[in-house]
Amino acid sequence: MKPLQYLVIFGVALAMYANTLGHGYVLDDKAIITQNTFTQQGFAGIADHFTHSYWFGINGKDAGNYRPISGVSFSIEHALFGNSPFIGHLLNVLCFALLCVVLLRWLTRLKLMDDVWLYLAMLLFVAHPIHTEVVANIKSRDEIYCLLFFALSANQFWTWLEDKKPMSMLGAAILFLVALLSKETALALLPVYMLMAYKKSERIPETIKLSITPIAVSAIFLAIYFSVTEVLLDQQYHVFDNALTQPGSASDVLATKIWIMGEYLRLLFIPHPLVYDYSFNTIPLVSFSNFQVLLTLGALIALIGWRIRQFKNRGVKSEQHHTFILALLILPIIPVSNFLFPIGATMAERFLFIPSLGFVLLAVSGISMILNKLALTKKIHAQVVMVLIIVPMALVTFSRNGDWKSDETLFTHDLQHLNQSAKAHHNLANIYKAKAEKLGPGAKRVTYYESAATLMEQALSIYEVQEFHHELGLIYGELGKWEGVKKSLGRYVEMNPTDATAWMQIGIAHGISQEMDEAVLAFERAYEIDPSDAEITLNLAKTYAMTNQSIEAKTLTRQGLKIHPKNKGLLELDAQLN
Repeated sequence: MKPLQYLVIFGVALAMYANTLGHGYVLDDKAIITQNTFTQQGFAGIADHFTHSYWFGINGKDAGNYRPISGVSFSIEHALFGNSPFIGHLLNVLCFALLCVVLLRWLTRLKLMDDVWLYLAMLLFVAHPIHTEVVANIKSRDEIYCLLFFALSANQFWTWLEDKKPMSMLGAAILFLVALLSKETALALLPVYMLMAYKKSERIPETIKLSITPIAVSAIFLAIYFSVTEVLLDQQYHVFDNALTQPGSASDVLATKIWIMGEYLRLLFIPHPLVYDYSFNTIPLVSFSNFQVLLTLGALIALIGWRIRQFKNRGVKSEQHHTFILALLILPIIPVSNFLFPIGATMAERFLFIPSLGFVLLAVSGISMILNKLALTKKIHAQVVMVLIIVPMALVTFSRNGDWKSDETLFTHDLQHLNQSAKAHHNLANIYKAKAEKLGPGAKRVTYYESAATLMEQALSIYEVQEFHHELGLIYGELGKWEGVKKSLGRYVEMNPTDATAWMQIGIAHGISQEMDEAVLAFERAYEIDPSDAEITLNLAKTYAMTNQSIEAKTLTRQGLKIHPKNKGLLELDAQLN
């Protein structure tokens, strides 16, 4: 490849995502950056990223993922620039552009296909819309780092296979460890080193010998991983996040997993619609009679049959490039497929970031074979691929980037395709609720609250979550819809009967509705749960006074003043009662 071609790839990648630079924090960006105690410490938090799991700085639990490199990068950003979405997005775009150049260099050296086709494959990788979640979402930089450092490592490993210099292998080993510490998905790419070694040696024993170092690095990473994180192999994920955990036959669960694999392939071929949420009810359980399941199984059987036939007719050596490409497509999907172990999501578009590399190579390889049979020139090849595939993909990507501008734009757009998602309705409801809270009294404030209530009701109609009832009850309270408050919070306390504040809010709703007996009962229940709360005590005492229970009111007021002697409301009530 000529230097200009690398420059073009870098420039096109920058241009593809330039419209994300003005975007804010979206989805988990806030949790990973602004709400993460390690990140917010700047340089002082760097060590904590290495000694704790990925989410510890948010939830205080050392269970799950271990991605210190990503965390460190965010800490450094915060130390230098504060909470700056612009810097975050800029670094994502720059890292993605650099990744594309490194991939092109590595794959060129492997000689998997003619340079013209490899160049087109990389342009397709740059333009593919499936990457928008990774590049446009700052948090997903761990995906970029993982593939970037792996590609750097693989390129260095190939150098070592050629020159056998110890420093080349040392560089490959360090870079592979950094890839693993960026995201554990890199572990699935270990066989790629073996394929490169086999490409050089073409002998199994020699291949194993040449691959010892990346195998050892993987073992070191696993030792670090298990020493830092509490890995729960039997961890139970909520059906709300992973639909595969819902009740159903083992056969249907397996069929649904195959359906998801088919959906991944479909999104690689036809990236529409693109959505941020694949939680409960967006992917229902299906049986083996489902058309997509049967089609996916048929495609897998056809692929296996084709590979066996190719190996039989052409031999292992001549088919190495196809094996290599298929490894890049299939291997990274395995850890996130839910086949080996459950994960915290049914599926996600970000999971296709690394597999898409194998896909574009396979797609362009197939197109080249078809067009070669038509005896077209390479120039015409390029024009056909560019116009018919790459340009439309680029336009979709550029457009999809706009959806990721903010939580509101993303949630509003994607709800068009997520009408059966409880999470999507709930997320947008909270956006409107937050907007209403920032406004003073007026029609616009009411409109936002009404929209939030409607969306929350829709969320609950899809899947009942106790917190949704609580949130809906509070929204009804802001709207002055006291029957709604009583109904929603009543359902909430059925599911969570020890929430004193919720019982107090129910009491207030009954009081405003002049249902004093019910108000007393609700306040008493709240007081039983938390007798030390001044507001609960005051509300119950006032209600006693209003229902002519003066002795009870006086006694409770004085008890409250023993705990809160300076509480203004209790002091005023005590004066009135005496």
